[in-house]
Amino acid sequence: METRHIIEIKKKHVIVAIVCIIIGIVIGVSGILLIEKHKESEASNKEIITTTSTSSLRDNSSKEEVNSNLPDKTLSDLELYKNGRYGFSVQYPSNWIKGTVPANGDGIVISPQDGTIELQVSGSNNTLNHTAYNEYNRALSKSYEYGIPGFHTVSDDWYVVTYTDGTFIYYVKGFVGKGSINTMRIKYLQLMKDQYQPVIQQLEGSFNHGNFDIAH
Repeated sequence: METRHIIEIKKKHVIVAIVCIIIGIVIGVSGILLIEKHKESEASNKEIITTTSTSSLRDNSSKEEVNSNLPDKTLSDLELYKNGRYGFSVQYPSNWIKGTVPANGDGIVISPQDGTIELQVSGSNNTLNHTAYNEYNRALSKSYEYGIPGFHTVSDDWYVVTYTDGTFIYYVKGFVGKGSINTMRIKYLQLMKDQYQPVIQQLEGSFNHGNFDIAH
């Protein structure tokens, strides 16, 4: 009887030991899983922070580039371009670069180095005796062909047509006289519309059509 009792006690000890080992294993595995999950969470958070920081840096970089293209409020930061053939003129930011003047001297393209905005001014002789309405209708038809029309209007001797192709906004203003047609075209990134609004207003306000009653 005593021997049997001792054997039963030993069996209980073995069972208890096995249970303790199993519990220890479960706790150990759970701990490892929790540690791995914590590491994954930290890695995910770092990736989100890195992505957000990179995106923020890109946005700030874009804003800095656009701001560098904006003219200051003083006229000393503006350059004057005057066309020697047709007589029209326009003021533009002094940090923009003038393109090559064509052989016929009919105009020029001026823009900053980043290409987010482009100014083109040009003239042509009105050999077909077009009116402002003729030029307006032609520009409006082109806006439907190449994009989605925006604001457009026409008067006796000038017109304005704007449109977008989804990436750029195009602003066209033309003065139509008996002798010549002098036109300003501005192309700029649609995403930068708000930032460039003061520039568009300054360019449009400074554009002088010159003497368009005679041919050149």
